[in-house]
Amino acid sequence: MNRVSASNETSRNRVKHKMDCETLIDPQPAADLLGIHVTTLKAMAAKGGIPGMKIGNRWKFRASALDEWIRRQLQSSGCSRPGGE
Repeated sequence: MNRVSASNETSRNRVKHKMDCETLIDPQPAADLLGIHVTTLKAMAAKGGIPGMKIGNRWKFRASALDEWIRRQLQSSGCSRPGGE
């Protein structure tokens, strides 16, 4: 494989990988999903209490990771659903 084809193959792999990634959400929609204030969300994420990542100076979240966090919280509290039902 010559250098040009190798470069094109690498570019295609990068694009494919990008398509497979889950969209990251901003703090406000993440806070809305959890029903908490955005400042609380950021503070909890900074302490490692809620799954999130800081990219530069901005917090980003995966909705699926937040959903899994909610499930774990419910299981550890003995509840099966939000509201304790």
